Amino acid sequence: MRQRLATPGPTEVPQRLLLAGAREIVHHRSTQMEELLHEVNSGLPPLFGTTRPVYTIASSGTGAMEAAVANCFSPGDEVLVVSNGYFGERFRDIALAYGLVPHVVESEWGTSADPERVAASYARHPEVKGVLVVHSETSTGVLNDVEAIGRLFRDTDVVVVVDAISGLLVHTMEADAWGLDVVLAASHKGFMLPPGLAFVSVSDRAWAAVERASGPHYYWSFQRLRRFYPMSSSSPAVSLVQGLSESLRLLTEEGMPAFRERHALLGQATEHALTALGFVPFVREPHRRGNVVTSALAPEGIDTSRLLKTLSNRHGVTMTGGQAHLKGKLIRVGHVGATDPLDLCAIIAAVEMSLLELGHRFSPGSGVGEVIRTHQEANA
Repeated sequence: MRQRLATPGPTEVPQRLLLAGAREIVHHRSTQMEELLHEVNSGLPPLFGTTRPVYTIASSGTGAMEAAVANCFSPGDEVLVVSNGYFGERFRDIALAYGLVPHVVESEWGTSADPERVAASYARHPEVKGVLVVHSETSTGVLNDVEAIGRLFRDTDVVVVVDAISGLLVHTMEADAWGLDVVLAASHKGFMLPPGLAFVSVSDRAWAAVERASGPHYYWSFQRLRRFYPMSSSSPAVSLVQGLSESLRLLTEEGMPAFRERHALLGQATEHALTALGFVPFVREPHRRGNVVTSALAPEGIDTSRLLKTLSNRHGVTMTGGQAHLKGKLIRVGHVGATDPLDLCAIIAAVEMSLLELGHRFSPGSGVGEVIRTHQEANA
């Protein structure tokens, strides 16, 4: 039975990237590695919408989140944390771990953050040194308006830190134009690679904050990253960097407009398919539904924990469910990276077969039919 990933990360890794990562390893201080890093370093900044260097760390995305907090702030600093899901809460927890004072601008899960509420919180807490916000909140599938949030702080010294770990590539990112100071990403989402690399872009305003900050760091040090750049500050994940080089070629071949259009179509098709099967879209504002993952509440009587086990054990499809209070109620269908309409047909077919096995009644093929219909209409 073939195993399929329908998660918001890790994603399916195309064979080209697997083979690139399987090439003979090179020493991380060699001429070959220097040439490879030069290629990678020149390809990353345009994807972030910046003219500044983008630094690569051997880390998970959470490591990049922690690095941003460790470098830009000092114990006792006040920060705004924009939280409308599991990863917004993670930013709060990291801030607390580093002795910061977080003022949480909280929105209900399934809704996008309201920039006006962020502005109001800043008015109440004018001493804040930073704002921590998630671009694409994969716990719910909602997309936050980081452009509007960045605009609020353009003429201040407040450092805007954006977790774009899942949203980068799938959605437009213009770090410089939008006034975003630290933008974070990772390898196992739109880049279609295994987990293990994190990426960080740092603005001039953020560098000024780094110079002021007194918090401890060594491995996470942005200053070390800058000092060693374009080489790595520590032993890099060489095989993943080799894969990243091929990933950048793959993205160039498809073209970013086509890449984003494909993901938008997959998001629409998934939502239509789940709705046809009796699911209810969880993100309430259609224009804020992201294209990384589609989340939906299960039909009445369906425990999504059982559904996910059936999908995995009977049909080889790994899918994620709700986190925290949404466990057992929500499914999250990931369609980021290399997924295409035929992949989605197979994933939705597995959902249909699993639902039938759990006793849910509907017209078989109705979900897959919506994927086909959406694809046909978009290409008419």
